[in-house]
Amino acid sequence: MDPLVPSDPTTKEYKEWRVSDLDGSSLTEIHMVLSTVVLSYWCWKCKTAAEFHRNPAKFSGRSWQHFVFECTVFLVPMFMALTDHYLYTTIAALIGTCIYYRKQIPNAPYRADKWAPDPRADSFKQSFAPGKITPKSYLSIYRAEMMLLTCFCILAVDFNVFPLKFAKVETFGTSIMDLGVGSFVFSAGVVGAKSVLPKRVDGKIVALSLWQQLKAGLWTSLPVLVLGIARFVLTESVDYQKHATEYGTHWNFFFTLGLLPICVPLGLSLCGDLRVTSMALLVVYQALYSLTPLGNWLEHADRTNIVAANREGIFSFVGYLAMFLLGMSLGQEVLPDAPTFKARRMRLVSVLGVWTTALISFFLFSFVLGVEPSRRFANAPYCFWVAGFNAAMLWVFMVIEEDVDSKLPPQLARAGRPAGYEVPVILEAINVNSLTTFLVANLLTGAINMQVETLLCTT
Repeated sequence: MDPLVPSDPTTKEYKEWRVSDLDGSSLTEIHMVLSTVVLSYWCWKCKTAAEFHRNPAKFSGRSWQHFVFECTVFLVPMFMALTDHYLYTTIAALIGTCIYYRKQIPNAPYRADKWAPDPRADSFKQSFAPGKITPKSYLSIYRAEMMLLTCFCILAVDFNVFPLKFAKVETFGTSIMDLGVGSFVFSAGVVGAKSVLPKRVDGKIVALSLWQQLKAGLWTSLPVLVLGIARFVLTESVDYQKHATEYGTHWNFFFTLGLLPICVPLGLSLCGDLRVTSMALLVVYQALYSLTPLGNWLEHADRTNIVAANREGIFSFVGYLAMFLLGMSLGQEVLPDAPTFKARRMRLVSVLGVWTTALISFFLFSFVLGVEPSRRFANAPYCFWVAGFNAAMLWVFMVIEEDVDSKLPPQLARAGRPAGYEVPVILEAINVNSLTTFLVANLLTGAINMQVETLLCTT
């Protein structure tokens, strides 16, 4: 054995060495694994719609049978895929189950005049009010699934059952955990767009001033920044393992999350178009990284001062801010209520446009300019990859919802659908308590690592 390699798996040095210099996995493998997330939702949606269609009066999405089914369809495939156990068998089983339940849903009532207005259009017109934002089931499920994926990975990575090819790469490359970190920021941006959308106050549409946005951002940031300080103090006090090239010596992910809401209003004051601001940030940042000595300094500098010691966290914040703004631009498209049924369907085109733009930008940087994605520094190709993946996931969730719901009779209006039909109980709880879920997952990870020698566990 190399004398420089720690031999005792219970030591801090071994745990830090274990997750160092990783290369990640291929884009194909990553997307294959995460396809189980979409298939799980499709399976649940088809089964729920079939049951609701058969007997709307007695349907209950909060029964213990539904809870067991949710655990089976959402948690088991994710565990099987992320531990690299029977991936193709899991995908095949999910597809077969989806097809079975999809055929159980009766076709929509026959419409003699194909060009006549959709019967569901009236309910949209009657319920629409400018500035009103009602919960979107596809958005809740997308956000909860990304949170569930992130929480699973941060705990599982400390066990041997989790393949290290899915853990965060050292500098350049792609992995599931790299995608999970970016997806957390992007999905927060999608939901965070609510803070900059015009609000309805006393029947009037009111836009917040810059000062109001800064004040709201500060109040949002304060508890997260406190959590970041608490995490730093706790990890230092118990000598917890830490990978310095992840965010830096003192920086952690809570600091990145906490600073985002403060900087967003400042970016909006420079340019009202979030897409322009985010693209400009990424292009300038990547140009400085690739064409100046900045890139070499970021990769190889000694940690001799506070900036150099935390350069990953400080400079990657530029990329994460751009990613957050990209998410907010998408949120501006999908969060407000659609005025008409046709406008609701046109959102599929808007989200598809974001997906296509991000995909083209990623291929341009990665395969034409030869710049590899880097989660460590949140460079342009990494940000475009994350944005493209998340836009694709959201688009697929929207398509599934539109496809399944289009088969229901018009009389089963949205207002009459019971709890548990739109969003699974498990995912609804995660979505409503997202910050608490993330905090508890981090605390449990730390507690388990302090009490259990995870690398000695055989299963």
